[in-house]
Amino acid sequence: IKLEDIKAPDCFIVEKICRDKRNIPVFHDDQHGTAIVVLAGLINALEITGKKKEEVKLIMNGAGSAGQACMKLMYSYGFNPDNCIMCDTRGVIYKGRVKGMNPYKEQFAVPDTGLVTLEDAFKNTDIAIGLSQAGQFTPTMIKSMNKDPILFCLANPEPEMRPGLIYDTREDAIVATGRSDYPN
Repeated sequence: IKLEDIKAPDCFIVEKICRDKRNIPVFHDDQHGTAIVVLAGLINALEITGKKKEEVKLIMNGAGSAGQACMKLMYSYGFNPDNCIMCDTRGVIYKGRVKGMNPYKEQFAVPDTGLVTLEDAFKNTDIAIGLSQAGQFTPTMIKSMNKDPILFCLANPEPEMRPGLIYDTREDAIVATGRSDYPN
């Protein structure tokens, strides 16, 4: 069964129902297709930078079906969950946060470290993945990242930050978008 364009958290419910009723593979393109491509890109970017998956600090901006699937696959691949922060429209998803939470997001909640906003989460990170909406990343955020930052700005049709602006801000950045008209 191939599912397409079902928003979170509904997609998780539909996927579970399909898996429970049929003993056949269930593939949700928004979740699984995105996660596979993002992980492949990260593997390459880590090789280029010499960074280690167990050591990098990562933020995921977007807690929908794609963001959650990406984070789960990264955990499975060996990224350290203690170094991964997920953000949604309200900021950092942390333990004890009440607004905008659900059981699906709760599994990604980090200890309350005082990081609240997306800008807070960007500081001293190695990787920022956007699966959110246009304009979410700013030059200030990009400047606060570690050396050789990896940025996947995957919102479509307009990325979280255009590659040209990222390169104007950080010459050492590795950038990918969800668009085929930008070099990735």
